[in-house]
Amino acid sequence: MNDEEFEQRAVGPHPYFTLPPLVKKGILHGFMTGASDAIVSDAGEREAFLRSWGATEMIIMAQEHGDRVHAVEKGERPPVGDGLIMIEKGVVGVIKTADCLPVILYEPDFPMAAIIHAGWRGTVKGIAAKAARLMIGLGARKNRIGAAIGPGIGACCYEVHEDVVSEFRTALFTEHIFARKGGSFFLDLKKANREMMEREGIGEIHDIGLCTACSSGLFHSARRDKHAGRQINFVLLSG
Repeated sequence: MNDEEFEQRAVGPHPYFTLPPLVKKGILHGFMTGASDAIVSDAGEREAFLRSWGATEMIIMAQEHGDRVHAVEKGERPPVGDGLIMIEKGVVGVIKTADCLPVILYEPDFPMAAIIHAGWRGTVKGIAAKAARLMIGLGARKNRIGAAIGPGIGACCYEVHEDVVSEFRTALFTEHIFARKGGSFFLDLKKANREMMEREGIGEIHDIGLCTACSSGLFHSARRDKHAGRQINFVLLSG
């Protein structure tokens, strides 16, 4: 389902998708297109990006398809993991994706925001639920946490084998996260993460409804392109 609240904007030459009501509350964020990989690889592009947001630095971790989530406070700058909880203002938290799901969790009144990398392994380990619990432990109010699900591979394109299906069943996900086509299983990562977050009591969940594998020319897709690049997804708290 395409959430009509998302808008496409641009920072410099780079387009991104964002939720304007969340921006108004000081949680700046974006799900960027494939052209954004230059922000990571080119120092000049990165500096221009930071200036555009009035930010001082960017955190880009080595992602490991796990469930490690770090709080960014008191100068913490984690080198490895798949999730960041942003508490310091003016620091950009980045997650790179090319079919895996980028998810932003937010508590606008604190303010606090998390950004996570949820591929199938991170999802089956419960990374979104873990991030929500860590936010609550840091002072966020459970009934005020919302979520935004960005572009990722959809059930239309994500065929998986029995070993992956078995992992999700063992982790007590419902059968609703799978589509059957002939004798094949197709995993709906967005539905799995929505299911997980709803179990955690998160009621406000926005889904951009875009499949990276279907959107040739807009997003990188590891499933579609053998040597895919990465798009970046970001969140920061305005100063």
